[in-house]
Amino acid sequence: MVYLKNDFLEVEIDTKGAEVKRIYHRQFQLDYLWNGDAAYWNRSSPVLFPIVGKVKDNTYTYKDQPYHLTQHGFARDTDFILESSTATAAVFTLSSNPKTLAVYPFEFKLYITYTLSEARLTVAYKVMHSEEGELLFSIGAHPGFLCPLEAGLSFEDYQLTFEKEENTPRLLLGSSGVSRKTETVFVSDSNVIPLDYNLFGAKDAIIFKDLQSTFMTLSSSKGSHGLHFHFTGFPYMGIWTKPGPFLCIEPWFGIADFEDANGKLEHKEGIIRLSSGKAFQAAYSMEFF
Repeated sequence: MVYLKNDFLEVEIDTKGAEVKRIYHRQFQLDYLWNGDAAYWNRSSPVLFPIVGKVKDNTYTYKDQPYHLTQHGFARDTDFILESSTATAAVFTLSSNPKTLAVYPFEFKLYITYTLSEARLTVAYKVMHSEEGELLFSIGAHPGFLCPLEAGLSFEDYQLTFEKEENTPRLLLGSSGVSRKTETVFVSDSNVIPLDYNLFGAKDAIIFKDLQSTFMTLSSSKGSHGLHFHFTGFPYMGIWTKPGPFLCIEPWFGIADFEDANGKLEHKEGIIRLSSGKAFQAAYSMEFF
């Protein structure tokens, strides 16, 4: 386990999956990150790579060759190397190897950097590709936050407030992938989603494409604490709960297969194409109050 600490936050990161396991606010004496209780969901903040969500039947093809890859890819279950660390920052890496090449035929190096600054934790991704040809991948985050955060409150006491008024519809999940059907979540030209387990359940995650906002706030009018979640540049956003006493806020570069996808990685919705010698970089941050 790797530990980061400043005057505001204490953060614990497991080298398996480079997964954050705890975010504790020292001044408020309050835990913010979901604790991985297996009765609901046994993870806390997995990294999604080299796919986000599922490919149909857990199988895709690349250059007409089939490959088997399970939901969200292998990074979340693979040991990372701790490249460097200080009291307030740590860099983890994962490189392609014979095991990854058997299910994902690309050479890559993935860097994940965690940085504390006052009451903010920033997570930065960097993907490097040095071999000939293109690297095709998706990457995303899946942090879960305790909800409610404070004793005496319920999940339904909270809301998500977005930076801008939104009318983007929710993409619905079908039996074999993302449906082409949509559903309105925001009240017309509103920036608020009141939390309700009925939004999830059989419908599963709320999935947005091309939100106008670059941050949202999880808070309750009945409580004092919450968080600001900044996600500039991410084209997809997932919001999910089991249902349980937690909420996941998931910025993505990529998305699960649509029901009518042809299974070819080259044609996959949201896939990133990275040329040889190039690097992909993205970051999101969480500010706790």
